[in-house]
Amino acid sequence: MTTTNYSFGAYSVSLALDAETPLGQLEDLHICHLGMKFISSQEIPLFSIYEFDMTIRPLEAGGDALRMKCCGVVVSCEPEGSGYRTVIHFADLGKSDASCLEAVTKANHMRCDYCANC
Repeated sequence: MTTTNYSFGAYSVSLALDAETPLGQLEDLHICHLGMKFISSQEIPLFSIYEFDMTIRPLEAGGDALRMKCCGVVVSCEPEGSGYRTVIHFADLGKSDASCLEAVTKANHMRCDYCANC
């Protein structure tokens, strides 16, 4: 299991995943109740499946962390700049986790352009 920490708006995100191909360093990370979008330094094969164990913590002390486990499928990976714009769809995120993630990302304006209008 590989754990990597990322910045996501006013939050810190820890992604732990068990996969043959780690995601590596991610840029322009956006997470919502539908999935995640980011720029990766490497091409990630379409339909690759990842098991995520995520913890999303406010950067300011005192806030509660969101913890969730889910499976994600790579649905897009296109060249962009010096990397690859990758989209992973969450296939089995629980309803309560999805609701929490939807509320946090909407309230903090952390959604990607696709979800910003939701």
